[in-house]
Amino acid sequence: MNFLKPPAAKKQVAAEQIDPTYKRLRWQVFLGIFIGYAGYYLLRNNFSIAMPQLIRAGFTKSQLGWAFSAVSIAYGISKFVMGTVSDRSNARIFLPLGLVLTAVVNLFFGLVPALTQSLMVMFILLFLIGWFEGMGWPPSGRILTHWFSISERGSWTSVWNVAHNVGGAFRLP
Repeated sequence: MNFLKPPAAKKQVAAEQIDPTYKRLRWQVFLGIFIGYAGYYLLRNNFSIAMPQLIRAGFTKSQLGWAFSAVSIAYGISKFVMGTVSDRSNARIFLPLGLVLTAVVNLFFGLVPALTQSLMVMFILLFLIGWFEGMGWPPSGRILTHWFSISERGSWTSVWNVAHNVGGAFRLP
């Protein structure tokens, strides 16, 4: 897991460059977590879009609901577990890693039809999606607390929270 190690401290910039560099980097990291978290919401709960087709294929709502519960179970556990991993990791790698893994598992659902033939396979894949989705909040929260003071954290967090809506708005119906 060395690829997740936090980067080494960089050399301090010249005194006259601290303020402009800091302001630029704050915007840069904020946009990174905003776009990244919007991506998580773009990928979240796409299974619900496929459920009508799966019902037509012979699954009941109860069966699909059971399989879909895996996302919530894994997401809840993952936010806690991955939070501890994230605290010791490089957020620039950790946040997109979860996003890419979520996307890959979602792609498997669409590209490998055999994966939707078994409830247990769907449960496992949905569990993985929930687990990887749980990798989004911890690095975002850590970045917000590291780059923004206590007095401005609430405002920046509320703006960042709009990423949920942006990502959800871009999902296909």
